[in-house]
Amino acid sequence: MKSLMRIFLTVALILVATPAYGNDYITTDTDDWLRYRNDSTGQEVTAQTQYVYGNWRLWSEFGGLGATWVYTNDTSDHFWLWNGTTYQYMGDLSATGSRFAEIPPCNSGTVQVSSTSGSLTTAAGRFTDVTRIDFEISCADAGTTSVWFASGVGIVRWTESSFIGEVTYELVAANVGGHRLPETNPTPTPTTTTASNDPVAPTEHAQMETIMWGANDTYMVVENYRDALRGLDGSGVRSQVIVSSSSVASQLRYEMSQANVPMTDVQILTARIDSIWMRDYGPIVLKRPDGTRVVADPEYYRGRPNDNEIPDAYAGFRGWASVDVRISFEGGNFATDGRGTAYVSNGVQWFNGDMSREAIRHELAKMGCDRVVYFQPLVNEGTTHIDMFARIMSDTHAIVSRYPPGHRQATVCDDAARTLQSEGYTVVRVDADYTHDEYGTYANSVLANGIALIPQYSSASKNAAALAAYTSLGFRAIGVDSRLLIRYGGATHCISMQIPSDR
Repeated sequence: MKSLMRIFLTVALILVATPAYGNDYITTDTDDWLRYRNDSTGQEVTAQTQYVYGNWRLWSEFGGLGATWVYTNDTSDHFWLWNGTTYQYMGDLSATGSRFAEIPPCNSGTVQVSSTSGSLTTAAGRFTDVTRIDFEISCADAGTTSVWFASGVGIVRWTESSFIGEVTYELVAANVGGHRLPETNPTPTPTTTTASNDPVAPTEHAQMETIMWGANDTYMVVENYRDALRGLDGSGVRSQVIVSSSSVASQLRYEMSQANVPMTDVQILTARIDSIWMRDYGPIVLKRPDGTRVVADPEYYRGRPNDNEIPDAYAGFRGWASVDVRISFEGGNFATDGRGTAYVSNGVQWFNGDMSREAIRHELAKMGCDRVVYFQPLVNEGTTHIDMFARIMSDTHAIVSRYPPGHRQATVCDDAARTLQSEGYTVVRVDADYTHDEYGTYANSVLANGIALIPQYSSASKNAAALAAYTSLGFRAIGVDSRLLIRYGGATHCISMQIPSDR
């Protein structure tokens, strides 16, 4: 989660009504763990201490906040929070009632201790001396709405806002102070922090579960969605369309109905979003070796705050952990071989001018990419994204756009082809449809378990050649009308984001 959300929830934690010390509600035993289950998805998350430094403890999960450092002791009614960048003092755990705390963007004002000395029953057992804290949020369909603390145990329940409404995480098992909860539950496998368990961004030709799409308005995307959703129907790959309102959802259903597009495998979710460019702000989903999925969360454009909240909101919706990638970064400027190498354009460094390439590599390493290969972006193409001229097709092949000799984009694409060849790929060149729109790229496609959704523009011959190129690489090639969309700086890949399967 974003650091401000971490700070906000911790403000809520200090409003416990009865006299208490920090360690009454936060265990310090490094052998303790607590496991929670999302009532909507069934996904489970385990909270336990990962590192200890004096009275500081890094929790792998802390009340829905993700990995967080917390300082407590046995004699003070306060604790400290460290989110990896800033420290926040939290005090007066004995306070009661409501308190106004204005910490944007997620705290809209009132924090309420709604009950103390209550009781609560979860799958882990029945708890007494439970304090419940409620608070308001103003983030885009994300953020914790209530937290329950049981004295001598810790957090036993929390609720979060999500795309589908409020979801609940409840304690299902724990080991606290040498006591097993419930007695019959086996000890879960502890979360490890070894390199072999680090999450990695899979390549886009890996097995996919879902393709996400974004629509704050249907005008630019109707033709794309018509062809793409029809092409994915019956493939076993689900589509999730994030829309900005119920009216947009109704319009989308109407447009698809008019085009006779099956919607059996399509889920429409409503959230506050600012744009259609799901590739750039959507969740970049990583995988651990055991199939556990984790959401990478870079910083998106400052002018699109709702879009910037989507990765965290989606992680909460699916019951997955998230990791902050502390660079300004869009998914359209990221490709990977799935084996530790990231391919990006120089735009990543241009838009993070205060960071060295080593600092950028350090952040991308959080996505399993310890090596970064840079490309020159297309000339005067505003996004600078690599998906506007190149894509990895398989472990052995890649596609790169081609322009005629003398065209201002020819050198960029020829150099990109040579770089990918030096990386060990056989490169297939596909002519860009540069006559109607200079940036009409056929590399801006979507791969989904052997299906390729390929942009189609104004040139019938170039459209056919692009479909043939994908077919030659073993894909079922499906054309997707992108003639309108390309005028706004993107195509099919730009409005989608893939979710890898857990297999």
